Amino acid sequence: MKKKIENDIELNKSLVWELVDKKRFAYSDGRSSERYLEKVFSKVNDLSSTSYELDKFIKDWPSEYHLSRTRAQLLSGFDFDKSKKVLEVGCGCGAITRFLGETFHDVVAIEGSIERAKLARLRTKDLKNVSVICAPFQEINFKKKFDIIFCIGVFEYSNVFVDAEDPYEAILQYFQDALSIDGVVVMGIENQFGLKYFSNSREDHTGVMFDGLEGYPRFGNKARTFGYNELKDRLTKHFNEIQFYFPYPDYKIPSCILSERFFEKVKAGELVATFKSRDYRSEQKMLFDERLVLLEIDKNNMLPFFSNSFLIVAGRQRVASIKFECLGLMYSPNRIKSFQVVTRFMEREDGSVLVEKTPLSDYNQVKVGKLKIRPYEQKWIDGISLQSKLMSMVKRRDISLEDIFEPCKIWLNALKKVSYPEKNQVWLDGKYVDCIWKNSYIHDDDCIFIDLEWQWFEKININVVLIRSIYRFLNDLSSMSGLNGALKTNSTRLLINKIAVILGVTISKNDFEEFCKFESEFLQIAFSSKYTANMFYLKLKLWNGTIFSMLRSIRNQSRKNIRKVVRIIKYFRNS
Repeated sequence: MKKKIENDIELNKSLVWELVDKKRFAYSDGRSSERYLEKVFSKVNDLSSTSYELDKFIKDWPSEYHLSRTRAQLLSGFDFDKSKKVLEVGCGCGAITRFLGETFHDVVAIEGSIERAKLARLRTKDLKNVSVICAPFQEINFKKKFDIIFCIGVFEYSNVFVDAEDPYEAILQYFQDALSIDGVVVMGIENQFGLKYFSNSREDHTGVMFDGLEGYPRFGNKARTFGYNELKDRLTKHFNEIQFYFPYPDYKIPSCILSERFFEKVKAGELVATFKSRDYRSEQKMLFDERLVLLEIDKNNMLPFFSNSFLIVAGRQRVASIKFECLGLMYSPNRIKSFQVVTRFMEREDGSVLVEKTPLSDYNQVKVGKLKIRPYEQKWIDGISLQSKLMSMVKRRDISLEDIFEPCKIWLNALKKVSYPEKNQVWLDGKYVDCIWKNSYIHDDDCIFIDLEWQWFEKININVVLIRSIYRFLNDLSSMSGLNGALKTNSTRLLINKIAVILGVTISKNDFEEFCKFESEFLQIAFSSKYTANMFYLKLKLWNGTIFSMLRSIRNQSRKNIRKVVRIIKYFRNS
């Protein structure tokens, strides 16, 4: 390392390089959080960026941020030139550092906090190609230029740690000077005008509602973020090629990365609406329904402007060492490992968009119990799903329940065309198990099914698929206010029956029992949830959705109270 840096540095007993004059700054999630991470990193066997073992130790937001394998999904969809020399600025506790060390041959990571630098070294202790330095990064003088600088969740803190007339300009100038002639900077940052800051979330850094939207008028020395145009203008002064990508729900815990080109090609409002925004300090009540708002924003081609985060790749000359070979990609991290897939949106030569789903396992088709997942591809379908079409009507007060669910008759007829009678019941092949409303599009009085990646290895009662569709739809309405009066009821089962009658179907008690058994088993296999718990929650919600919501609220509040008590105990122990 001494061959790379002009400053006097020394290697401490934690194998972290430090400036001889020990220049540092204080930044922390709390000493108890860092002690917890130290214990975890010291005892686990798998420290990799995709570690399922680390996932098991997530207990709160700080531990999720540092341990979740979802963090690496921000960058894992890119094709990097592994030979490029990499600098990471503000490596924190090493979550992204770990991914970089697994990806590149030569990585230097800088962190100003000694405690966090030690944790980053501990997270990468088996990677000899990674060096960790504890110092203010702007104080280090490197002898050679870097090919790529990664700055994930750091640029917004420039005002806190950099003494300059314009700290943000100073940092960008530092990046430009530290890069080779064709060097690239990769930046992850929150969007000042992210939709979540309008709907339910406090500003991530100041903790004040609407603080960023108002231009940060309260604190002069706190972190701040920028909107799309202001950030792009700042970058343009230093970099010739700038590529914006949009992580959903945000760059911290991303399950989806979309390019700007993707938004130019298709209407993606419904897709991004599947990723619920989070206030990472505590759960907040939505001021409006983001899903409906996103559909309207999409009509005005403004999704990029209101995305919650940006991922930016900016090149001094051009971006050649980093490639993103698709329009966008999406992961499924909540499923069991065997069933995880990556969905890629590909632009074809004729200009159309192809949706490709591929299992992340080594096998093309994976079977667990009665459930199989398989590769799947289909042309992108324009328009909105049947589910979104229904949701756009549920707040109308001038229509009846029959008017709302009239479009579902076309969907049901399409299912009947592929069904068959047997023993006084109507059955579907298991490949139609997920033909629910969110995967159905009505076009010209016909219904197109999408996303048929799941295969159930038993025939399935068509009434079970009907109940499943209605149940999933009503579940999505549970957080929505101002619903049509006909949709307000304590009994989910009774409302499902009413909707089914509108569609010309009579649902029996046995149909509901069959649905509960099927859905409980499906969730158990696909998401590793407990069958008995699934069955209990399903039956409770079918019986009385109000009591279900009340008990869930009590459970969540109890968990919050327990966490508060734990924090108080820790405070007095450390006092």
